[in-house]
Amino acid sequence: MSDLTTKSELPVPRSATTGEPVITTARRNRLGIWLCIVSDAAGTVALLVAYAYLWSLNVNNAWAPPKDTWADPLPFWLIWAGAVVAALAMWWAVAGIRTGRTGQFITGSVLASVVALVTFIGQIVQLSTFPFDITDGAYASTTFWLCIATALHLSVVGFLTSAMVGRFRAGRVTREDHSHARLVAMWMTWVCVAVFLGAFFATTMNTSPNTNSPTFGTFQE
Repeated sequence: MSDLTTKSELPVPRSATTGEPVITTARRNRLGIWLCIVSDAAGTVALLVAYAYLWSLNVNNAWAPPKDTWADPLPFWLIWAGAVVAALAMWWAVAGIRTGRTGQFITGSVLASVVALVTFIGQIVQLSTFPFDITDGAYASTTFWLCIATALHLSVVGFLTSAMVGRFRAGRVTREDHSHARLVAMWMTWVCVAVFLGAFFATTMNTSPNTNSPTFGTFQE
């Protein structure tokens, strides 16, 4: 008999969590992350549709904030840039673990966590320094909600990237079973898209194009 081991005789990598073949758990988890992205996208689109609707209609001439004090556009794009850097760092980490470079995986995951944390703090600072309150017109309230959604996205990103470090140390992320890290990178890519859309709407759709504001309802004592 030949001492050579055929491909079919090679041991099948199994999940350290469930004991199933890693290809089985990866397929199931991939479906799960796509469902998460689709459901999150539905909520994001709802916020964007509400923003665009109120901007275009300008009911009761109540779209603009007092004295047209629009939000500074720069923080929106800096926050988006932070989300992109974090996602790139996580994809770099995934590339490392796929080829057995564990140091690259740890470095990339930690970098992604730190950048996500800094970006999250930046989002909180932006929310706390807007030149208007959430009740100062439709633009103010919708912009607040877009930024709150971004803060929630970034908090999830920070949790997931730091969790990758913990799972690696516990032996749950390996060269043979690294699908969880890749799915985190996929989620972060979607977050970049969501943050970009929010920044685009909030920085380009300011003054309402409707100068003939419709009146909706009246109030009398």
